Amino acid sequence: MAGATPEATFRAWAKANVAADMATWATLVTDEFTYVHSSANFETKQQVIDAFNGGRRYHGWEIRELAERSYEGCRILTGTAALTVGKVEAPSILNLRFTTTVVPAPGGWLLAALQTTRLPD
Repeated sequence: MAGATPEATFRAWAKANVAADMATWATLVTDEFTYVHSSANFETKQQVIDAFNGGRRYHGWEIRELAERSYEGCRILTGTAALTVGKVEAPSILNLRFTTTVVPAPGGWLLAALQTTRLPD
């Protein structure tokens, strides 16, 4: 279920995160996907899936800025987002800068790597 464009893939990935829809999420990333969190925590595709299956939840992933650069064989998306995490009754908002590498796949694009950095308050 690769996204039709790099941007559409990233937006679908963010939506799947908020919905904790790991079946869809898994179709939007490569098998070798890696995620470096703003906390410096490093996770593989399977580790992210396991974390969501164990109860991790994001309540919002609002993409605020998004830019795309094209290179042979991949696209690099950069931007800012507000990630809402924590308990529903007392959520925290993390303002982030992100960089993700998106690669071509049959029918569209897949995320290969994502890194987020927390913006200063």
